[in-house]
Amino acid sequence: MNKTSIHMGNCLGNEIKNSTLYWDVLNHYGISKDDLKKIDLSYEELYKVYKTIQQHEQVRNFLKDFKGKIANLNVK
Repeated sequence: MNKTSIHMGNCLGNEIKNSTLYWDVLNHYGISKDDLKKIDLSYEELYKVYKTIQQHEQVRNFLKDFKGKIANLNVK
């Protein structure tokens, strides 16, 4: 019997203060650890999930900073 173990650790944005747990991102989209275990992803597939979450956090941080820049333009 094969056993699948999943550990994703932390996703770090541009700054440590913006760190987000990978599981928080997955849970936000309704995906649990049990869901991942059920579909028995390969290492390559899990790595793709990991990298996609990193990209998600980078985009989120970019848009947050961009929104701040626009807000600063509207204040002037």
